[in-house]
Amino acid sequence: MSTCKTDEQKEQPKIRRGGARATKVLSAVYAAALELLEERGYERLEIPEIAERAHVNKTSIYRRWPSKRELILEIALARVGSEVPIPDTGSLESDLVVLLRGIAAILATPFAKGLLGAFINQGPLDEDLVTARTAFWDTRFAAGAAVVDRAICRGDLPKYTDARQLLELAAAPLYFRALVTSEAVTDSDIARFAHQVSRAFGAAPAPTPRR
Repeated sequence: MSTCKTDEQKEQPKIRRGGARATKVLSAVYAAALELLEERGYERLEIPEIAERAHVNKTSIYRRWPSKRELILEIALARVGSEVPIPDTGSLESDLVVLLRGIAAILATPFAKGLLGAFINQGPLDEDLVTARTAFWDTRFAAGAAVVDRAICRGDLPKYTDARQLLELAAAPLYFRALVTSEAVTDSDIARFAHQVSRAFGAAPAPTPRR
């Protein structure tokens, strides 16, 4: 249930800060890890290879990230958090449209395909990957819940609305098309998905823009 706080409650990845050299190392490691993730996928990704690609000592990476799970999780949350911001348009339906557009855009990138490919890989997943997957989705749903909380506070949604369920239903068609059918997602598709989910959960219609 919403607490109706005015400030958006988003969990952000903890990005390491430091001097110029630390920033340079961080950028190099991020870039190398992303390249290798897209080239090889999560399971074949190894920290020594990241270190070699980034031209840094592998001990520098291990000091910051004990395993590749922590490193990839931090990168994933940072990138998705910056490229899929949580909107505040004053309407649940409009918020969902903006949110779904961001998700659709990032799902089209090799980065997202590589990450999701690891998350849904056939066969048993190792504990490290399961933990990373759970942490990633928990953080993203916690951030996205702000959209639903604000709608509840405005009286647009019932107080008992399950934020995660609403967000899952709204985004599910995007992931289905990206991972199963490979169909394109148009702006009209996104508007339809947002409208259907908003109405299904009892939200008030989005205001019609004045001409």
